[in-house]
Amino acid sequence: MKQEKTANGWLKQLMEESHMTGTPDIIPDGWITLSEMANSLSIPLTTMNSRMIKLLKIGKIQKKSFRINTGRGISSVIHYYKK
Repeated sequence: MKQEKTANGWLKQLMEESHMTGTPDIIPDGWITLSEMANSLSIPLTTMNSRMIKLLKIGKIQKKSFRINTGRGISSVIHYYKK
């Protein structure tokens, strides 16, 4: 990638390389984030996280990162899917 010499050019290049800009992924049906799952079950994130770790270890769920718009740019967020 061509090096930009201005501050704005450098910042734009840095954002593009860190994937903060661009197009978010299309999330397939059935994939859900930890936050969405915890909110739907009305339990704390920490509790949901420990449950998900156990389910991952025994092979009941899959985990995959998708690039989504978080409101502050495009970020990679882990999603879960029940096998």
